[in-house]
Amino acid sequence: MLVTLGYFTVFFIVAQIIKDNSIVDMGWGLGFVFGSVSTLLITTDPTILSYIIVGFITLWGVRLSGRIIKRNWGKPEDFRYAQWRKEWGDKVMIIAFFRVFMVQGIINFIVGSASYVVIKFNNFAFTGAVQYIVLVGLIIALIGLLFEVVGDEQLRKHIEQGTKTLMNKGLWSITRHPNYFGEILIWTGLYLTGAAVLSSVNTIYYALLIVSPVLMSLVIIKVSTPLLEKHMAKYDGWETYTKRTPMIFPWGKKD
Repeated sequence: MLVTLGYFTVFFIVAQIIKDNSIVDMGWGLGFVFGSVSTLLITTDPTILSYIIVGFITLWGVRLSGRIIKRNWGKPEDFRYAQWRKEWGDKVMIIAFFRVFMVQGIINFIVGSASYVVIKFNNFAFTGAVQYIVLVGLIIALIGLLFEVVGDEQLRKHIEQGTKTLMNKGLWSITRHPNYFGEILIWTGLYLTGAAVLSSVNTIYYALLIVSPVLMSLVIIKVSTPLLEKHMAKYDGWETYTKRTPMIFPWGKKD
């Protein structure tokens, strides 16, 4: 937790220098990378599962932050943060520290906490029923990553066409937010790999760490998705699209 909060504090300092609090978004994915790598460094006897999870989170986090950096580099402060800057006035620095950087740092740590526990305390071996639960978890996480990668690539190609129309093909035809669906799958899958720690960690304690995928899912469903859908609603055909395509879960409700 100290590593994560320290990491976001560095971003806060840089943000004040360049007067752009929206750079916190660029650091979101890498926050998990720092958390997982630092956990690995203090793990006495890491297993192959420890390295797999750190490698997976590193691949996911570097890709996510790299994509956001490429998209936002050289652009002015995001309109949301710019609006908050106006609202907070001369108290913007102190309020941004706690309400933007520390809040994101805490959420970042909580979401990653289950994976950090698995990295440090797992006793994984290719024996018994546990190995199959771990394998299922890793497959779910991998499917989630594929949804993110493929969904983002499909959207990128659609935007490059310059039609300025609603994206409703490919993965976007089975869910309005394939990248968000992928995100939920990733943290759910990584949580399932925790079956490998149940012999060394209190079962009730690990059960409580289900807050990791639950918190991420709630942020996506209740915060991120409504904000993005408000923006997407300006495109022609939005109402027809929402009636035909589920919001996040391909098998779920359409609203």
